[in-house]
Amino acid sequence: MSRNINAGLQNKLEGRSIFVADLIEMHFDTPIYFTTTNINLSFDSITAPTAGTNTYLAQGQFLSYGNIIESSDLRIGTLELTFTAVDTTMVAVVLNNNYIDKRVVIYRAVLGEDYAFTSNDVFLVFDGRITGYLIKEAEKTAEIILTCASQFADFERTNGRRTNPASQNLHFPGDRGMDYSPQIAKDIAWGRPV
Repeated sequence: MSRNINAGLQNKLEGRSIFVADLIEMHFDTPIYFTTTNINLSFDSITAPTAGTNTYLAQGQFLSYGNIIESSDLRIGTLELTFTAVDTTMVAVVLNNNYIDKRVVIYRAVLGEDYAFTSNDVFLVFDGRITGYLIKEAEKTAEIILTCASQFADFERTNGRRTNPASQNLHFPGDRGMDYSPQIAKDIAWGRPV
């Protein structure tokens, strides 16, 4: 993923010590904004579903996300976001929303010692969509893991065909084999008397 990192941010990243925070946007029907710092942060993201500055909440729900592997090849980038499921807030959010194909955007902000940052100190880390979830339970803990994939997740998928005349004629022009398929009300008895 190409990034436009300005010279000032490059200098900060080359410093002896840096302080970073991740800003996570989850584009549910009611958007969720989380940060990995211990205080709430405000940021006006160009990808946020709500206009203007949004508050990214410091909370105990978000635990981690997996490694982001980038390459110059066109391939599917996947990521797992892990939340605690001991407090069932995130489980309820996922179960009560249409979570499949909801957008997830992760930014990384380079903060000053006073947690201050500008939009020039922020760069995009991941932009993808939720493809599924898993709840892992143990004796004393539980986690909900959201699986996300980049925009190329369905890049090589071949869509299936339908049993209707339009789909049949797309592949076999003039063929009338599916003309009466909507009228079939019972199973076809192939190879046996009716």
